[in-house]
Amino acid sequence: MKKQIKAVVLALIFGTFTVNAQNQNAILSVTDKIVSGSTGEFTNFVNSKAKKVSRRNSEDLKKYVEVVNLYHNSSVAFYNLDEAQKAEFMNASANLSEKLGGMRKSEARNWAQKIQLNKTVFEYIWSTKNTNTGDFELTEVPNEVEPVTSL
Repeated sequence: MKKQIKAVVLALIFGTFTVNAQNQNAILSVTDKIVSGSTGEFTNFVNSKAKKVSRRNSEDLKKYVEVVNLYHNSSVAFYNLDEAQKAEFMNASANLSEKLGGMRKSEARNWAQKIQLNKTVFEYIWSTKNTNTGDFELTEVPNEVEPVTSL
C-alpha cells in the first residue's frame, strides 16, 4: 500500500513538472510566432478583410508597419527615431486602432487592441529614453576601506 501511494505521489509530481514545461514551450512558440509574423498577418487582414480601412488609411498602415518592423529588425534605429517620426507613428496607430475598433468583426477589434498595446509599449520605450540623461555623479573610492563592524 505504501509503495502504491509513493508511486501515485511521484506520478503527480512528474506530471506537474511535465505540464509546466509544456506550457512554457507553448508560450515561447506563440511569442516567436507573434514577433516574426505579426505585421504580415496584420497587413493581410487589413488588405483582405478591412479593405475600406486599407483604402482610406494606406499611409497610416504603411507608417505603422514600418515602425513595427523597425522595432523587430533594428532596435537601435527604432530607439533613435526622431520626434516627427514618433508623432506620425502615434497618429497612425491611433487612427488604425479607432477604425478597426469600430468594425463589427471581432478579429478587427482584436487587431485594434494589439495596435493600442503596441502604441502604449512603444510610447513607454521612447519615454524612458528621455528620462535617462546619462548625467551621473562621480564619487571617489577611498584607498583604505574602514570596517563597518569590529569583529
